[in-house]
Amino acid sequence: MNEVTIKSADTAAQLVLSDIEGDYFTATYKSHDIFVSRRVWGYTDCNLLVDLFSYMAKEWKGWDGEINWASIEQELSITCTSDQKGHIAVKLKFSQYEGAEPWEAQVVFEFRKRSDGKSIKRC
Repeated sequence: MNEVTIKSADTAAQLVLSDIEGDYFTATYKSHDIFVSRRVWGYTDCNLLVDLFSYMAKEWKGWDGEINWASIEQELSITCTSDQKGHIAVKLKFSQYEGAEPWEAQVVFEFRKRSDGKSIKRC
């Protein structure tokens, strides 16, 4: 599998993780209002990213506080919170600190347990 898509529960927004090559992958957020994409150096942190999504799938009924993941060079950071109803808020921060025009983009979207009760809603 070379692409993972996580869809918003409420809108057409989606996070796509794709183009995995060695220690790098592309993270793209797209919605009707914004499109942002960034090549991310996962280095040794990619297993922790997989762990983050595995934890959310396992703990879909909710957890206390925030769970986080960030790439080593901060191109992408993910902060997740939940309630006790299976709603998960995902805050994404994309950054480009190098070059002539440094930039940052931050978005929040929600996904949740599927209506059939099987797992977190996913593509």
